[in-house]
This record gives sequence, structure tokens and C-alpha cells, in this order.
Amino acid sequence: MTVFITGARGFVMSVLMRRLLESDPDCRIVAADITEPDDLLIRSLGEGAGRVEFRMLDVRDGHAVSEAISAAAPDVVVHGATVTHVPEWEVADPARFIDVNVMGTTRVLDAARSTPSVRKVVHVSSAAVYGPGTGDPGPLPEDAPLLPDEMYGVSKVASELVARRFGQLYDLDVPIVRFTKVFGPMERPSASRASMSLPFHLASALVNGHPTALTERTSRAVGDWVSAVDVADALVALCGDTAVRSGTYNLASGSFVDVPELIDLFGADVVEAPAGGAAVDMDPDLRDGKNGCYSVQRAADDLGWRPRDLRTQVAEYVAWAHDHPECFPARA
Repeated sequence: MTVFITGARGFVMSVLMRRLLESDPDCRIVAADITEPDDLLIRSLGEGAGRVEFRMLDVRDGHAVSEAISAAAPDVVVHGATVTHVPEWEVADPARFIDVNVMGTTRVLDAARSTPSVRKVVHVSSAAVYGPGTGDPGPLPEDAPLLPDEMYGVSKVASELVARRFGQLYDLDVPIVRFTKVFGPMERPSASRASMSLPFHLASALVNGHPTALTERTSRAVGDWVSAVDVADALVALCGDTAVRSGTYNLASGSFVDVPELIDLFGADVVEAPAGGAAVDMDPDLRDGKNGCYSVQRAADDLGWRPRDLRTQVAEYVAWAHDHPECFPARA
């Protein structure tokens, strides 16, 4: 199987590459990203690195996208390239979200439908499509209302609609996956990701031996956290599945964990700080929509996928963090 991955340097896509290589000794990957791979990414692939071809690619360049996918002749395309939500980015350049997340998706799908070898395009979306929600306590199913309240979420809803229409027009298998609060190996600041997860900051506290500063209200917040390793395993299942999977799949833990419990699982020290001086500030009243918990029953039924126990996920990440201190600035 040959898999073409966009946004390959992103932390979830990085983990996906390793899991694909581990699951299939014949798997070949074409890893496309706007930036070159660094030593950490290459090392993370282990012995399978020789089966990965890295290619610099901007999904806004339609000709380059078409040429790259045609030359790779993949069986599956995983479209993970995106610009994630950062309030300052939204104000400074809102069009970038549309250019990358919507038009980039259109170009990838157009190239895929024109490449005879492609049997499936896995489109990576986000729980941001749910917006602030409607007050439903959850777990939210995939058919919950889509009410985005930021340009990132708007662009993800639009890209999902584009993906579905391509599937209808060209009889193309285009499953859509929505991630929630993902953490884990390879999470680090990048050109498309500036906001780090709470688990990242807790891991940084352990690696660097300093407490993580949280606002007082964060201690009363909750989240539906899931490891990138577990998410990657669901994506591996989608890539290898020969059944038609054109539906949408939430990839989450399926339940809330409150912040104090998460801190205990990490065994990290925290201190209280005002919003301006805290690494993380979470509103405890936000428990619905993009901040809610999500049903994962569809992924369980169709893919046989369930996330592991959160304690296991955290322990794995903590071990990885201690082995990779370079990913954690002295003051994260």
C-alpha cells in the first residue's frame, strides 16, 4: 500500500506515519509538507524511514499538488495539511484559513480524483466544526449541529462540504475524521500550530522540573483528551479498510476527564497564575460543542476502534517526553 500524506510534519500525521510503517512492512509513504522534515521526525520513523519519501509541497499550489499525487500513484491520500486556530492569526490573515483549509482541500481532492490508483481520500477535519454547541450534554454524535464560531471552524465545515461533494461527483471514497483534544508524541510548535495542549504543558513540567502555571478556573474545567497514537491507529484502520467509508468519524475518548484528574495522571506540579501569566487558561463553563465530549460509537462499529485507557495513553506520552526533552522549551 502506498499512502500520500499532506501536512506530514504535523504531530498527528507524524505519529500516523510511524504506525503505518509498523503495521504494514510493505507500506510506502510519500510525506508532503510545506517545510522540510527535521531530524526528530526522521528518527521517529525508526527502521521504516527508508520507505518514506519526503516532498516539500504547498497545498495552495494546484499544479504542484497534482504533479505530486500523480507521480506518487498512491492507494490512499490522507489530507492532514491545515492551519489551526490562533486568535492572532485569524485577525491578521483570515484569508489564510480559506486558502489552506478550503482551497488546499479542493486541490488535493481534484488531484486525487484524477489519479487512477487512488481508492480513498481520508479528510482530516476538527471538532471545531461544532462551535459553541447547543447545550447538549453529549456525548455528541457526528450528526450534531455544525455551528463554527471562528475562521478555523468555518474553514473546516466548508472543507468537509467540499470533500463530500467530491465523493458524490466522482464516486470517491472520502471518509472524514474529526479530532478533539489530541495530545501526545511529536506535539511541538510549528508554522501551522502555535497553541499547545494542556498535556503538552504538563509533560513540559515533568521534563524541565518546573510547575505549569494554570489559571484558577482551569482547575474546574474538563476535556475529552485522546492520544495521537490512538487517533493514528484509527486512521491506519481507515487506510487499510477496503469497505466504502464515506461517513464522518469522531476520534476522541468519548468521555470527560476533569483537569485535576488529568494532572494526577501526569503527576505534574502546577501553580496558579493570572490569565496573562498562565500557560493554560480553560473556561469551566465550556462543556459543549467543540469543547464537549464526543460519541465514538461509529468508529467502534465500523472500524473496531476504541481508545485505550487514558492512564495508559498518558504514561506512554510521559515516557516519550522524557526521551525527547528537545521538544519542550525550558518555559513552555
